[in-house]
Amino acid sequence: MLSALESERQRRSIENRLAYYKPYALQQKFHDAGATHRERLMCAGNQLGKTLAGGMEAAMHATGRYPDWFKGKRFNKPTVGWCCGVSGEVVRDTVQRILLGRSGAIGTGTIPKDAILETVTARGIADLVGTIKVQHVSGGVSLIGLKSYLAGREAFQGETLDWAWADEECDSGIYTELLTRLNVGNGPLFMTFTPLLGVSEVVRRFLHEKSPDRHTTFMTISDVDHFFGRRKTKDYSELSQART
Repeated sequence: MLSALESERQRRSIENRLAYYKPYALQQKFHDAGATHRERLMCAGNQLGKTLAGGMEAAMHATGRYPDWFKGKRFNKPTVGWCCGVSGEVVRDTVQRILLGRSGAIGTGTIPKDAILETVTARGIADLVGTIKVQHVSGGVSLIGLKSYLAGREAFQGETLDWAWADEECDSGIYTELLTRLNVGNGPLFMTFTPLLGVSEVVRRFLHEKSPDRHTTFMTISDVDHFFGRRKTKDYSELSQART
């Protein structure tokens, strides 16, 4: 009996990671800032949990399953959002993996398995998904598009979005297009990256061009507990933060 209960607990923690997500203080600060800031940046080093935070928020907006602790921007209807990365291969290996799980293990990412209705394969790159259809708690269907910066600015034109997540830094042209796609509903654009390009136009926008619409969260290795055995835990959701 106990073995069966433990197996069920493990299954749920793997196939419904969103329900078990316990953010670090600065991850929660990043999420909560969405209530009052349209543009957000989580600036952090590698493997600290920035991409996980972005993927969890994307899953919340697509499913409508917001944790009680979440004080950020909420949607009460199905949404259309984009999750973006450097190239198709990088999107597949990072953003897509975070959202869906690894190839062959769909439903082990941030989007709960029971909410994934369909994945539509993209063209040209093996195992790359182009669109994810997600069940929203309202009964409708949310759409998530996976986009690559290498496709160029033109590939970011035309659509009307509710929210967008940019993982890793994009150029200012693509950033402007993302904001334009969100203008109708004044939706949130949140970014998660390590600033490897120096003081680029996007970095300058957040650090030097002050605006009540923008918020920056800095997170360092001293702000997380999953390095160097600093926390002993069996909580899958916390251990998983070491993965990105």
